[in-house]
Amino acid sequence: MSQLSIFDMVTSEPVAVSEPVKPVVMPVPAFRHVSADTARREFIREFRHTAPYHRRWDVFSDFIALAASDLDMAKIHTAEANENAARIYARYKPDDMEKLKNLFSLLVDALTAQFQDFLGSVFMELELGSGDMGQYFTPYPVSQLLTGVLTGDMHAQLKTCPYITLSEPTSGAGGMVIAYAEAMRDAGLNPSEQLLVITTDIDPVAADMTFIQLSLLGIPAIVHTGNTLSLQVSRTRCTPVYYINDFPKRVREHERIQAMLNFIRNMG
Repeated sequence: MSQLSIFDMVTSEPVAVSEPVKPVVMPVPAFRHVSADTARREFIREFRHTAPYHRRWDVFSDFIALAASDLDMAKIHTAEANENAARIYARYKPDDMEKLKNLFSLLVDALTAQFQDFLGSVFMELELGSGDMGQYFTPYPVSQLLTGVLTGDMHAQLKTCPYITLSEPTSGAGGMVIAYAEAMRDAGLNPSEQLLVITTDIDPVAADMTFIQLSLLGIPAIVHTGNTLSLQVSRTRCTPVYYINDFPKRVREHERIQAMLNFIRNMG
């Protein structure tokens, strides 16, 4: 069976979905020059008319599952990914698959236009948090405010390590991480090269929302689905730029250097 991909359906104006995860200074270049507000309005409108025969939560979670699966470089060609995609596709009519395609294009447009917690904000606007697990995603301006208060001297932190490590134990849709990456960019730094994020969320849909947005924004991240308190993890995904910028090797090299320095200190 060939790999089924929501990316394959993006056939209107070409959207080079691989570009946002290249190791370049963010923000990534715009593709269709659609404003963030326009993309948001169109996403809300399109979503409300997509697959009316399904619950809104089911459509949203299916969309998130497809997008996250296709951005998972480590597992995109596996039989499991194929089977999950085929199971979801079978639930939708062809015209609704086209709408899912357009939703993904609008998501890319929105995140290309500006840093934001796009998925968290549309989730709340669509009132999807009223059922199921009762999620509430912090408004992005609040995340920006908190980041401004809590962020230390990033340049000083980079003097001891070539990248800043950020841990988010309850990531939601990734809004706090995105706000931090935006603050790094505004400080003249490159989050794609100088930030490593580790996130966890107990809700698989929320964890996938984090993974999708950090992937498309070119933020290196290890995204866990699991319980921060019990340390149980059911799934781990790494964003494409984590591999592209060779963070596994960079982390090992930094740990090796730190171990040598600690050994020297102890000898003294």
